[in-house]
Amino acid sequence: MKKWIALILVGGLALGVAAQTVPSDDELLAALDAARFLDPDVNTIRVRIVSKTPDEVREAELLLRFREADGADFARIDFVAPLELAGQVYLSTPDATYFFGPDLEFPIKTSATAEVFGDSAVAQTSGIRFLGKYTIAERRAVLATDGSELLEVDLAAVDYTVAFQAITVRVDPVTLRPLFATLYALSGLPFYDVTYSDYTTRENGDVYVRTQLIANRLFLGRETTSELLEVVAAELSAALFDPTSLAPAP
Repeated sequence: MKKWIALILVGGLALGVAAQTVPSDDELLAALDAARFLDPDVNTIRVRIVSKTPDEVREAELLLRFREADGADFARIDFVAPLELAGQVYLSTPDATYFFGPDLEFPIKTSATAEVFGDSAVAQTSGIRFLGKYTIAERRAVLATDGSELLEVDLAAVDYTVAFQAITVRVDPVTLRPLFATLYALSGLPFYDVTYSDYTTRENGDVYVRTQLIANRLFLGRETTSELLEVVAAELSAALFDPTSLAPAP
C-alpha cells in the first residue's frame, strides 16, 4: 500500500499541468510519510545518535519499538548506551508521553518535544508523521541552490497536542522524498532544521530515510545526527507500551 500510494502520486505530480491532476492534501501527506518511514512490518529499530556541540561530541545507542492498537500509535525509546543512560525509557501513547529511569519509582509525564539525546526530541527520535497530525497551509515551487525546482510545503498542526505546531518541508517533486524541513516552536520562531539524507531501499523495495541531521537554529554549532543501524520485525508484548508496566513491582 505504501509503495502504491507513492507511485500514483509521483505520476500525478509529474503530469500535473498537462493532465490537471494534483494530489489532494492527504495524498501528498501520505506520500511524504511513505518516503521517510519503513513499512509497518518493521516494529523494532536500533539507532545511533551523535550529538555535536562547540564543546563536546557524545554518542548514544537507542532501541525504538512501535505498536499500533485499535487505530492508535505507540512508541517506546530505550537507551542501550552509554552505560550511564541505560535503563532510561521514553514512552509515547495516544494520551501522553512518559519518562522513566532507574532512579524513579513511577513514570512521569513529559512532552513530545523533550530532548532525548542532543537535539533529538521524543517526536524526532520516534519519527514525526505528517498525515493526521498536520494540514497543508500552502504549497509552492521554489528553486534550490543548484537551480533545480523543488516543492515547498507549509504544514500546520491539527491541534496543540502535536509536538511542533508548524513545519516547512522541501520536497523532491519527482520522487516525493522530503529533503529538508524547518520545525517551528510554538512562538513561531524556527527551532530546528532537519536534513533527510541517505535514503535506503530494503530487499523488498521499501524505501526509508536512514540518516537525518538536526541543526539547532537557536544555539549555533549544535548538530545531532541519527542513523538507523538495524530494522527488524519482532514479537512485542503489549506490556512494553503500558506506562504502568514501567514502575517496579511493589
